[in-house]
Amino acid sequence: MGKTAVQQVEEYVRETMKDMASHHDFKHVDRVRNWALQIAEREGFSEKELVEIAALMHDIGLPYVEDRKCHGEKGAEVAGRFLREKKLLPEEQIIQVTEAIENHSKMVEDGSQLLDILQDADSLEALGAVGIMRAFISKAAWQDYNPDNIKGAMWDKCGEEYRGVFFPGPEEKTIIDQINMQIHYYDNLSTETARQLAEPLVKYMKQFIMQLEREIVRGREV
Repeated sequence: MGKTAVQQVEEYVRETMKDMASHHDFKHVDRVRNWALQIAEREGFSEKELVEIAALMHDIGLPYVEDRKCHGEKGAEVAGRFLREKKLLPEEQIIQVTEAIENHSKMVEDGSQLLDILQDADSLEALGAVGIMRAFISKAAWQDYNPDNIKGAMWDKCGEEYRGVFFPGPEEKTIIDQINMQIHYYDNLSTETARQLAEPLVKYMKQFIMQLEREIVRGREV
């Protein structure tokens, strides 16, 4: 019995992304796949194969670009070529998948349900304990926290207010600033399912920052 389309895509992605940094390696896309399948199930999206393929391939452009901002477009090109060469999906489904990959890191009005699922899954993967781990790994060169503002410049900011702080942000951003930025991914979630799944993850991240502050302040009082 031959390999399924998902199995062939998974093998291709594993090989292509084997040398990627750990916050954007195969483990990342696999976690996004798991979130995407949960969202699709609860949102009534029946084309699970498309969900898995789009999730597995959503960052496939990263090994081919220097500017991360271009990875969606390049990923759509790479994914489309692979899916067509292997004849894994009908053309109309390939277009659905590649459009979702191309736009997954953009703000798109009236996007497809597949795009909503993919974007929400990618955002959920940056929350909770995994989100904290990713922040420390991806921003390892940054200062860990500001002793004069342990919770960070973006703590308790909302909407455009936090964007004004982070972009361009303080001259010396900290990893805690990065965690606060990731917390705000919640603001852009499209599906009710993702918002429900995100709530305890966001709470965990905020509790981590508050606990960090308590321990540091308490240490100063000894």
